[in-house]
Amino acid sequence: MTPCAPALACDDVSPCEVANGSYLVRAPKGWDGGSPLPVIVFFHGAFSTAADTMSRDDITAAAESGALLVAADGANKNWSFPGKASAPRDDFAYVSAVLDDVERRFPVDKSKVLASGFSVGGSMTWYLACQMGARFTAFAPVAGAYWEPMPETCPSGPVSLRHVHGLADGTVPMKGRSLRGGLYKQGDVLESFRRLRARNGCPEEPDRTETTGTMTCRTWSAKSCSSHEEAVLCLHPEDHYVDGKWVADGFRWMTGLVASRTPKR
Repeated sequence: MTPCAPALACDDVSPCEVANGSYLVRAPKGWDGGSPLPVIVFFHGAFSTAADTMSRDDITAAAESGALLVAADGANKNWSFPGKASAPRDDFAYVSAVLDDVERRFPVDKSKVLASGFSVGGSMTWYLACQMGARFTAFAPVAGAYWEPMPETCPSGPVSLRHVHGLADGTVPMKGRSLRGGLYKQGDVLESFRRLRARNGCPEEPDRTETTGTMTCRTWSAKSCSSHEEAVLCLHPEDHYVDGKWVADGFRWMTGLVASRTPKR
């Protein structure tokens, strides 16, 4: 548990309060208290909380790679974005407030800020990539994509995004599904990703395919996409879940992108 400055005390148990909600935060072990920190902002799934995120050792382990872990907290244990039944607040405004507050409390390395999330939190991550790309370096959603109707345009423009999904996912199926008698519809994962590729100016075929264990990742690299942003689609054969190592993988992927863009002296 790493507290903030005494006058602004909050941590991974005591919430950091913002105008329209709160969040939990954990700094990496061994942090000197002054060096700029990369940030991982994680968005939980439906019916979950920021406290649930912090109780997951596999997710909090991602912070041990040197990142400040920010566990966002959905209103009524959910997230609000276009196409979905709305939660009782503007979650884009909430995320902006959280990022501003984190920067006020901690020295943040603004070149390395990752948004990641699971299930409806993964969908929230997709919509942040569409609406608030300038506030993040990259995006790493898990098991959640756009809902219908999918956005025709995205104010953020091209972004780097690494998506993980289970081929046997029954909660957020690859093809999407209708909810509440057709009132709402989860979107098709591959169509969500196709729109990302089009936005990024990527070719139809990936320039790299790698399989590790049961996970196969196809990469449209920054070199092959005209925007110089990267798109990665990682598929595994299992159902609906998140493994914390995928969050850490997303963080390492982001830092690799940043390193590749830094001019060598």
